Amino acid sequence: MSLIEFQVPLNNTKAVLFDKDGTLCLSGSYLTALAIARADFCERLSGINNLQAPLLAAYGISEKGIDPAGATAVASRQNNLISTATVLAIHGVDWCQAQQWAETALAQADAALADRKAKLTPPTPGLVAMLQRLQKRGISMAILSSDIGSSLEDFLLEHQLMHFFKAIYGADRNPAKPDPAAAISVCEILAVNPGACGMVGDAKADLSMAAAAGLGWSLAYQGGWNLPLQLSGSHGHLRHWDQFAPL
Repeated sequence: MSLIEFQVPLNNTKAVLFDKDGTLCLSGSYLTALAIARADFCERLSGINNLQAPLLAAYGISEKGIDPAGATAVASRQNNLISTATVLAIHGVDWCQAQQWAETALAQADAALADRKAKLTPPTPGLVAMLQRLQKRGISMAILSSDIGSSLEDFLLEHQLMHFFKAIYGADRNPAKPDPAAAISVCEILAVNPGACGMVGDAKADLSMAAAAGLGWSLAYQGGWNLPLQLSGSHGHLRHWDQFAPL
């Protein structure tokens, strides 16, 4: 495997923040199933026929698969709730009712897939070896994700990764990702200056957040999705953790 060319300032790096979906784990299968379930439950609740197509389009799901830059892949649960309610409103549902149905549909979809979520989101190839390299260097690691804290913990426990991470920061925290203040908050938890911290993620929001928070560097991870992802951080990108050769 050819190595990418970048120079991450590891001598000054004390911590690394990781996104979860599409970075630490392969989440395409789960997120596609979740989006379909949300659309299905929403159609049942509303009684509106042919609602699935516009909902799936809003969620970033097409015949080609899940869009790694779409709402299901990168947006928070709250943002997807608003997208769902908006589609309902476009179909003539008043806003209050649209929000209620959207919340119920999302909750039903979560419940339907809850017992399978961790199993449907396996670690990305080569992840464990890379985390071990970081740990041996004494670098602190944390997760900063748009998923909620309990789901992050389930993922780590299912795949025996909990011991690698000193902080888990999900969308149920305030401030939440992609607010740069969320990245700064994680740095404070780790007792690390933002300039001595890096960020690895698979979304433009991850990399923009890292820059705005004053993190020392960022890398785009491109290996978590079937569809091509054209993205680069301040210090480059990688498609496999083996390409993180300087570690």
